[in-house]
Amino acid sequence: MAAENGRAGKAPEPRVQLVIGIVRKGDEILLVRESLGINGESLWSLPGGGVEDGELMNEALRRELREETGLLVGNPARTAFLMHIDSEQHPSALAVAFEIDAWSGNLAPTDDDIEQAAFFPLPDALKLLGELDSATQRDPIVGHLTGTVAPGTTWLYRNRGEEETLVARW
Repeated sequence: MAAENGRAGKAPEPRVQLVIGIVRKGDEILLVRESLGINGESLWSLPGGGVEDGELMNEALRRELREETGLLVGNPARTAFLMHIDSEQHPSALAVAFEIDAWSGNLAPTDDDIEQAAFFPLPDALKLLGELDSATQRDPIVGHLTGTVAPGTTWLYRNRGEEETLVARW
């Protein structure tokens, strides 16, 4: 197969798949604080993480949210947005954000990368999310939460070095 696509002798590049959860409590949004800044500073974002081999996205979402927040979540209610990101470090990465309607438990992160998990009123959450350095991390989330971008929107980014380019959105 490798010879057929012109990459004889070269192992295929691993693909990164990420899941993101949008958990609401009334008019509040759940955020987690972790090292996301350009210089490693701690910032607030939505919880989520990588899909492991043999895992379906809904399974990864439940596992990641349990680790990062302590909450038990049900299957996603709907797709919030999808991002396909081509970067030098992670060619052809796919990230899918899901709205979560069913959840239980108390906030108690067990993931060492997560400093804190908390619910914020939407205006406060939007302000915190606006502090994210990366347009790739920030714009789809803020667009979805403000309703300025339709649910289920697909975002295509090509990132090279410090330059993030939104190639298309539909």
